[in-house]
Amino acid sequence: MTQADQEGDDNSAVAAKRSWPVFKRLFASYVLPHWKVGLLAIMAMLAFGATQVGIIASVQPFLDDGLVERDTAVIRMFALVFLLLLVVQGIAYFFSHYLSGWLSRQLIKNLRLDAHSRLLNMPESAFDQFSSGRLVSKLTYQAEKTAGAVVKAIVTLFKDAVRVIGILGYMIYLSPWLMLIAGLVLPFVGGVIAYINKRFRKLSERIHGAVGGIGAIAEETVTANQEIKLFGQNERERKRFDSYNEKNRRQFMKFAATKFAAVPAIRLIISVALAIVIFLVTVDEIVEAISVGQIASFIVAMTMLNRPLRDLVKLNATMQNGLTAARSIFEIVDIKPEPDDGSKRIGRADGHIVFDQVKFSYDADREVLKGISFEAKPGQTVALTGPSGGGKSTLISLIPRFYEPTSGVIELDGVPLFEYKLADLRKQIALVDQNVTLFNTSVAENIAVGAVDDISREQVRRAAAAANALEFIENLPHGFDTQIGQDGVMLSGGQRQRLAIARAILKDAPILLLDEATSALDNESEYNVHAALERLMADRTSIVIAHRLSTVENADQILFLEDGEVVEQGSHSELLDREGRYAELYRMQYSENG
Repeated sequence: MTQADQEGDDNSAVAAKRSWPVFKRLFASYVLPHWKVGLLAIMAMLAFGATQVGIIASVQPFLDDGLVERDTAVIRMFALVFLLLLVVQGIAYFFSHYLSGWLSRQLIKNLRLDAHSRLLNMPESAFDQFSSGRLVSKLTYQAEKTAGAVVKAIVTLFKDAVRVIGILGYMIYLSPWLMLIAGLVLPFVGGVIAYINKRFRKLSERIHGAVGGIGAIAEETVTANQEIKLFGQNERERKRFDSYNEKNRRQFMKFAATKFAAVPAIRLIISVALAIVIFLVTVDEIVEAISVGQIASFIVAMTMLNRPLRDLVKLNATMQNGLTAARSIFEIVDIKPEPDDGSKRIGRADGHIVFDQVKFSYDADREVLKGISFEAKPGQTVALTGPSGGGKSTLISLIPRFYEPTSGVIELDGVPLFEYKLADLRKQIALVDQNVTLFNTSVAENIAVGAVDDISREQVRRAAAAANALEFIENLPHGFDTQIGQDGVMLSGGQRQRLAIARAILKDAPILLLDEATSALDNESEYNVHAALERLMADRTSIVIAHRLSTVENADQILFLEDGEVVEQGSHSELLDREGRYAELYRMQYSENG
């Protein structure tokens, strides 16, 4: 056995131990609340299984009393009973599958809701652990698989297990001796099922890993398509994708080979038992003790065992696939939400922000912020500048509590941030980022950010005008009702920025965070955005990140961050007079632009 196989078996054993708790959780949380529908589905399944046994049981009297004894009344009765059983079976089949399908969709819907709800209040640090492609895969592809873990199991267990138990019971009733001989094959059937069950668990884990990799690479291909082309990475990305794609294909083929080899294996075992039974009924002692109808019923019963046993074997594949997917989704559902233990409510803040010896680390190995202290009084503008990687973006992400400081305190109006209700705190903050996020809706909805029902069109229009966005919006095909595509793909960089500014103007928050809001704009766009930003920053406490120092000359206070520390602090003129790092960088940029 190779090391990979040994590791696979170890993983399979671990997965087996985790399967039962996952199954119980799915059943208790997502199926049991709909127990009435489930009970009706089970009753329909029981009826379906009972009709199957009834059809087999009707064969003996039809042959012995009807055909052999030439009793036409029995033959007519058999025809009516057979028709009635088929009608009942058809009705039971419809309701069992319709109701179980209803349960499946309900399970998938509620599981997706729970996972999506967790995404909405998941801490930012948790997002750092997953690629967006893998998260999307969990909510789409893997959520679909989970229904098979519970609902399919219930359907198969009740429908097919009842059929198997009923048929075996009837076979014992017909001839205990023949059943004893036929039953000798059952351990072989059990061995096949046990092996397949183990194999399915191992392959399911590998398949879901490969699918997650495919989703992650596909997402990178879409979002970074220009960089891939520009840096000539087409072939590299093709090979990366092909590697995961091929891995996924191989695992699926192993899965399919195991699944479809199991069916003929079970069928062969039953066929051997059937051949033995047929041979034995030629023995005089057995022939004399059993009628033609009993022999025929026994053989029919053995033949009809094939389908439910086959479905029970296939159930392992469906269950292991579903349980693996469910575990993957529960990784998201079980993440602790953002800490929101504060009780202090706030209407509108004054905007007085204080950082007192604030430290932060993404992990234990490296401190990103090292004892940051500064004060931003209401209405002041504090600019953060310095070389890339200095901790500027991390610093402003602490204000809306996307991350929590490792140590130190951040205060708003004299109260530590963690004492505020999280929703109240974030109502005080507007953000304009260099990477503007827009939604695949209309211009108006993007400006109002989902609050269109509470915001008048005139308010949206005034915000757009204040952001210097009204002219280009009115030139769009449908004005404010124009659908702007995924992440605003139909708009230019400057237009996207102005929509983000209009959004911030409409929110009218007392605190404004600007992260390189004009870094990637042409001169005309930058002029329009700067004019809009000046109106937006008026009478607001603004924390501004900027690499181009010419954009922060009028700031009340400038912090020069390097390697997570404030190495210089003061106004523009004060920092120039000190002839330090700020002055050096300012003169370098001035000479480049001059």
